[in-house]
Amino acid sequence: MNNPLFVALLLTAGVLHGQDFSQQAKTLQAKYPEEAAAVLRANVAYVLTKDSRVGAKVKVTRSEKLLSLRYNQAIHESEVYDGNSQVETFTAESSLKQRLTDANKVCGTYTSEGLFFDDSKFCMQELKLKEVGEVWDVTSVKKLNDAKYLTTVFFQEKYPVLEKTISFTLPQDMEVEIRGFNLDDFPITKTERVADGNRIVEYTTKEMPGMQSESFDRGLQYNHPHLLVLVKSVGTSSQKTNVLTSPQDLYQWYASLAQKLQPKPEVYKATVMQLIKDKSTDEEKIKAIYYWVQDNIRYIAFEDGLAAFKPDEAQSVFEKRYGDCKGMANLTKEMLKTAGYDARLTWIGTKRILYDHSIPSLAVNNHMICTVMLNGKKYFLDATEKYMPFGENAERIQSRPVMIENGATFIADNVTASDKNRDADIRTLKASLNGDNLVGSYAIELKGEAKKNFLYSYHYTKTDRRDAFMTDFISRGNNNIKNTNLKLPNLEERSGPLALQCDVTYNGAVSSFNNEYYIDIDPSKSFKNWAVKATRQSDIDFGEKIHNKTVVELSVPQGYAVTSLPKNVTINDPEFSFNIQYSKTNDKVVYTKEVVVPEGVIKKKSFDRWNAAIRQLVEAYDSQIILKK
Repeated sequence: MNNPLFVALLLTAGVLHGQDFSQQAKTLQAKYPEEAAAVLRANVAYVLTKDSRVGAKVKVTRSEKLLSLRYNQAIHESEVYDGNSQVETFTAESSLKQRLTDANKVCGTYTSEGLFFDDSKFCMQELKLKEVGEVWDVTSVKKLNDAKYLTTVFFQEKYPVLEKTISFTLPQDMEVEIRGFNLDDFPITKTERVADGNRIVEYTTKEMPGMQSESFDRGLQYNHPHLLVLVKSVGTSSQKTNVLTSPQDLYQWYASLAQKLQPKPEVYKATVMQLIKDKSTDEEKIKAIYYWVQDNIRYIAFEDGLAAFKPDEAQSVFEKRYGDCKGMANLTKEMLKTAGYDARLTWIGTKRILYDHSIPSLAVNNHMICTVMLNGKKYFLDATEKYMPFGENAERIQSRPVMIENGATFIADNVTASDKNRDADIRTLKASLNGDNLVGSYAIELKGEAKKNFLYSYHYTKTDRRDAFMTDFISRGNNNIKNTNLKLPNLEERSGPLALQCDVTYNGAVSSFNNEYYIDIDPSKSFKNWAVKATRQSDIDFGEKIHNKTVVELSVPQGYAVTSLPKNVTINDPEFSFNIQYSKTNDKVVYTKEVVVPEGVIKKKSFDRWNAAIRQLVEAYDSQIILKK
């Protein structure tokens, strides 16, 4: 029976409800001016069930209520999957009667320049935000065929979250440990209960900021609140199935994948023999093979991918001339074995990984390298690091724990750390006055990571852009600095420092007034723009140990006197140091600046001290040497 009053009340309630969302959207617009949407509520449910083949499987059900903060803007919701998982349903419906079914979702494999990568598949739905206050309900169901692949669960979403629940439904006889990281600084609560014979673990949070993509981030695990799920075993003591209970279990699973490889050395043997035929020592032979893989195999980087732990066949990588870290490590190993060396696959987590090998999880390793055993010494070879010299290791793997294959067990070790003075960018300018300019000879010396990064950037810059690249590198982006007579060394040489020379003109560095000359002596002003915003979420990771040194030796013209030198600056902090010194000897003024970040990392808790130091640095840059004629 139709009741006009009842219908009117329903319509009125709908209008008021829409007005509530519209008003809430305006409030959130003011709070999050850069965001296109906010998550009103999110629920993510992980249901684990026993499986006779792999121990346990996982069903992940996600539901989100998204509030539009924009007019006529499209946003994208996505679900990532891989060869071990499937997105079964992925739908969305809005309060303005927009509807997206499974037929609308776009799923596929990530490609770049025609190459396909199994580690990064996705399904995506495009949501069109028509009005501020529009509400989208998004739901998805994904299944993981093996619970080992359930690792890290983050609390944050792409957009700010007003309320979120993460729950785990676990059989009582399934041993699952859930570890929390970075939870203390966020309003997160945990409850546990038993229902229908299952253990229910639930986490709730409110007012969670959206996860930002930031340059020089250290890795999501270091700063963002998250859970690490460790599925250890299933069943009682009499009928117990191990999933991942220990590092040894993890290694055995890795090794089982490696044992399926079927190398065909006849494919690359001729190349190996050609590479080593004129080499007399073991180190020369290993180096020749290692450098060949660096130079000839294109690295396809998926550092954070969890799929495809099985390395590609060595012969496949050799013939395709590209591969990921696993394929390149395997090719390096097999080519070295063909040459008669004891080479082994090695699993490692780079410095972007917070965890170590005491944790039995696929999340602890995101990289693979090769280890050569030679005369009682281990040489760690990472062919993905172009231009890295034999015997040295990239910053991202230094000091990191490794699992080296060793038959039924593994060898635990750590990658050798370099000397703190290995990485350096040292620039020396011998300058004199020429009108309003400083002119002189400029020498740049690069060592360690600074050299490797320069060589990589130079060689991967198109030939017709290299002059522009060198101009920017020499000037550090200062358009007033022009260089001529550039002399480059052998840019194929990996070992030792790299030294280049040129002549430079620093235009406008000198200004004069009433026979006084004001000189801006630092041509680069490194780190001038490195103040950190208060909203930054991640530690800063420069990817190398920073040791930047600038020395400017200024010749004082005859008949001129130095009437004022700026104050020296000395800032020493456990995480960084800035030192600027001026000295005068005879007819020269010497300016020396050193910026050091010994571990290459500035932690969030140090940002206030860092910003204060940057302000002092900028103030020092604004100070000038004064000469009087």
